[in-house]
Amino acid sequence: MLYLLSEFLEPFWGPFRLFRYHTVMMGGGAFLAAVLVWWFLPRLKRLLPVDRGKAVRLPDGTLKAIGAEGKAGGKPTGAGVLMAVLTLPALLLFFPIYAWESLWDIGVVACVYLCMLSGWLDDRADLPWGGLKKGLFDAAVSLLCAFLLCRGEAVSAWWPFTQAETLIPAWAYVPIAGLLLFGAINTTNCSDGIDGLAGLLTLLSLLALVVLLYVVVGHRTVADYLIIPHSDSAAKWAVLACTFVGTMGAYLWYNCYPSSLLMGDAGSRMFGMVIGVAALATGNLCVIFVVAPMILLNGGLGLVKLACLRLLKVAGRPVTRPKPGEPKTFLQRLFFSVTFPLHDHCRNALHWSGQQVVIRFLLLQGLLQPILFLLFVKVR
Repeated sequence: MLYLLSEFLEPFWGPFRLFRYHTVMMGGGAFLAAVLVWWFLPRLKRLLPVDRGKAVRLPDGTLKAIGAEGKAGGKPTGAGVLMAVLTLPALLLFFPIYAWESLWDIGVVACVYLCMLSGWLDDRADLPWGGLKKGLFDAAVSLLCAFLLCRGEAVSAWWPFTQAETLIPAWAYVPIAGLLLFGAINTTNCSDGIDGLAGLLTLLSLLALVVLLYVVVGHRTVADYLIIPHSDSAAKWAVLACTFVGTMGAYLWYNCYPSSLLMGDAGSRMFGMVIGVAALATGNLCVIFVVAPMILLNGGLGLVKLACLRLLKVAGRPVTRPKPGEPKTFLQRLFFSVTFPLHDHCRNALHWSGQQVVIRFLLLQGLLQPILFLLFVKVR
């Protein structure tokens, strides 16, 4: 809103022109979101439902309750809905609105909030949503968001390891981008299980996307030097990502070990969509593998495993979990030797503490991001 109003307010007071600078919008959005979330979260957490833990399957096939503290003693969960509401004023003020054409962009932001809504409804439900219900909702929102991002038109995409650009028609872009958004939502959701893990990995991914969108893709000189297509719209998506950086930073103040509240599906699914949207805004459909490698590895392998098991079942070759003590077939060893999400395997099979998982996953993502970035933008 301030971006649009600055043109009319500048004649009355010159400094209003600052609101046409994306750096100011990024800083203002992040700061306001951080302050609102940091101040109001502890004061509103009494409105949230209480976490009752989750059942995690150990490598031997048994189930173990993790964080099952009971309704009376559990932590407030579903803080994602409060984070979304508290971030909204920052987005309304600082997310660039140029003209009526920005209705497409507003629709994309609305899809982010739809992901939050589905997670919130799941968090507060007495019986959690089933995989089919959540999957169908995620697929519908992802496809809608992909259509809004391309505005129903062909999209020019650049690729790793080549300087060539490809014009992708809308009918092909929507399902491909929708699949990437679907994966971003669910892998981020799967990574939320240890205090600070999903939050820190998401924060690192969003910071990388802010740099990529504003400094690389959105800066013509840098983009030309790296032989990457420059995007005039990249900076506005950097504002979106930076605003949610402020939101996540304030949330981590309360979610670091030992946490006092949890964002739940409402938060993890929302942030997954933000990562997906910002990654697609770079113009490279593969960038998400650069900015969020540990999120995808942690949660994505579990989704691949589940899909493979269901395909084998449909094909008439179901693979069942082996009973303790019985010999395992090759497929059983392949699918059931590692527990997913990967952070559960590290805790239960490798006996890492929660803090060890967080620090080691964070270090791995911090190491992989620059290496993958160099491979994607320089080896071309």
